[in-house]
Amino acid sequence: MTTENIAYGTYVAMTVTNLQSLAIDTADPYAGWQSARVDNQTTTKALDFEVQILLSTAATAPGNDKTVYVYLVPWIYDGAAWTPMANFSTTTRPTGTEGTASMSDPNSMKLAAAIPYVITSQPLDAYFTVAALCGGVVPDGWSLAIRNNCGAALGTGCVVAYRPITFTNA
Repeated sequence: MTTENIAYGTYVAMTVTNLQSLAIDTADPYAGWQSARVDNQTTTKALDFEVQILLSTAATAPGNDKTVYVYLVPWIYDGAAWTPMANFSTTTRPTGTEGTASMSDPNSMKLAAAIPYVITSQPLDAYFTVAALCGGVVPDGWSLAIRNNCGAALGTGCVVAYRPITFTNA
């Protein structure tokens, strides 16, 4: 008889160059951020990923709807090309590379977290797993998008990270 054990992979901090100091945007389409795509088809092959969001803010009072929105974009790999299985509800599709994003609401991305901002300079933290957002199965790849509508610009200490989860038999 074997025992199945959970195995946590290496912690990976994503590149967040364009997320640092992301201004608040209240006009649709919204200026946001998109992460690079995480490839689960050709390299990692994890059963799940835990995702950590740690955002700092400028010392500004809450405003607008006092929320930062985090979305997940599933990707499918057909053996030759990657296709995003969600959209920003604009003419621009997710690219799979870290950078800025123009997005509208509603959109077809999966809402991963709505992080409330209720006190000036409050740290904004969130945690979720990818499989839980995708019906229990991790897609071939995935990326994130963040829209800031909390009343304060994001700070320069933002961290978006993930860790693959697999199982081992002993």
